[in-house]
Amino acid sequence: MITGKGYTDRGGREYNEDAGFFCIAGEQGYAVMADGLGGHGGGDLASQTAANILKSCIRDWPAEQTLSGETLEEWIARANEAVIGLQTEQCRMKTTLALLCVDERAGIARLAHVGDSRIYYFRDGKYEFCTFDHSVSRMAVLAGEIGWEEIRFHTDRNKLLRAIGKSEEVKAEMKEMQLDNGSNHSFLLCTDGFWEYVTEEEMEKTLQLAESPGEWIEKMRAYLESRTGEGDDNNSAIAVWITDRK
Repeated sequence: MITGKGYTDRGGREYNEDAGFFCIAGEQGYAVMADGLGGHGGGDLASQTAANILKSCIRDWPAEQTLSGETLEEWIARANEAVIGLQTEQCRMKTTLALLCVDERAGIARLAHVGDSRIYYFRDGKYEFCTFDHSVSRMAVLAGEIGWEEIRFHTDRNKLLRAIGKSEEVKAEMKEMQLDNGSNHSFLLCTDGFWEYVTEEEMEKTLQLAESPGEWIEKMRAYLESRTGEGDDNNSAIAVWITDRK
């Protein structure tokens, strides 16, 4: 069974430049998260445009047909084209994008992302991995210049190497995984305004105490809200659970 719950909050900013949604179509579940790049202007329009394009693609996709990685790449290319089509000389709007597609019938999850909005995966309540940020600070970790935890408030954490709207050709990072029977699978999609304030250990701890995706989200938000203040970034997250696979 696929269940999900999400939220978005403008935090301490005047505008909310995050956008996303969770939906179920037949035996397939989808979650999308986008975070507009505020420094380029039009971030709210860019994120909402990307989310709306994917919502339209999902609506038009036959619910009984298994999604392929190639189709996901086509959808992301459409989102990229739509955002570029809205750009002007004065406003070079851009957005991150994270996308999760779960085919319960086939037992397959497909992950795709561009930028630093993350997808976390937990198996039976235990943290397994998160997606690779396309950012300068993440590359600094690879180079051994900073530690993993230092990404959260690194001076270059907002400098992205990939984004929707950055260039005519967009390269999303893709991952396909088999969802084995007899296990509970949990995914968390979130913007940097969320993961900067909630550690992987806290995500895991709250997951083990929660009885629903919504409760998990609320327990994590309690950590976030105790640490944020005036002027802090928009924050958004979507939790997706796949349970009772036999």
